[in-house]
Amino acid sequence: MTTVPDRCEKSDARGVADHCRVGADDALRIRWPRPAAEGERIVLRHERSGEVRAGPLSDDRRSAVLTVAGLAPGTWDILIGAERPLVTDDPGFSFDGLREYAGRARDRAVRVVRLPDGRAVLDVREVVPHAEVEEVHPLDGEIGITGWPAYAGPRPGGAARLVAVAREGGGRETWSARLDGTAFDARLDVRAFTRWEPSLWDLWLDAGDVHARLATFLYDAPGKLGTLSYPRQVVASGGGRMSVRPYYTRQDGLAVSCHLLPEDAGP
Repeated sequence: MTTVPDRCEKSDARGVADHCRVGADDALRIRWPRPAAEGERIVLRHERSGEVRAGPLSDDRRSAVLTVAGLAPGTWDILIGAERPLVTDDPGFSFDGLREYAGRARDRAVRVVRLPDGRAVLDVREVVPHAEVEEVHPLDGEIGITGWPAYAGPRPGGAARLVAVAREGGGRETWSARLDGTAFDARLDVRAFTRWEPSLWDLWLDAGDVHARLATFLYDAPGKLGTLSYPRQVVASGGGRMSVRPYYTRQDGLAVSCHLLPEDAGP
């Protein structure tokens, strides 16, 4: 890792970029409030392999645009010239920008990450389509779920299914899901889970040729297990009662827990 001088705190200080983001068109755009020095260029350098990609600044030396399509997975330093790290006060993303970016079909995602000392780096990782969950509503015998297909591109509307697969016992349940191409909405009847032995269920969206795991990867901070909790719904089953509750796994996938309640359990 290259060394970095003390970070300038003012966003309008010379050399501190006030915009540094990757757009949906796979272009890294950088902007400075003041012109950079003559002859500067932007260099991307892969930390592990040392591979380099470089590009010039604009004519007024206040901005730069570099394509990032095809970059190898891993961390890429963003440098001014050969060695000086790019420093920014831009967080590197907006929620609208994240949705626009992930709304296109991709097998590799590139995102600007601002480190605690202000340096900007590129994080490049391989991705597969998933169903980005936005809202979960366990209420009145149903679990309502809304979201949108990520990294899959718009899907044909009207042909989607939400599938629950038990991790043990072979259980499988399917519900229709409304899909308008860029968003889905499904309602899961909690009684369906109680037709099987108690289990944990993983949730999937089938839309055309895409089989996508339900998860929340893009908007919220990771690590929802233990910090985000949904209410349970209690269903009579076989003379006893079963608890059905959505929850997030350690990998931030959305799942459903279904288990028997003790006879002396409260309502």
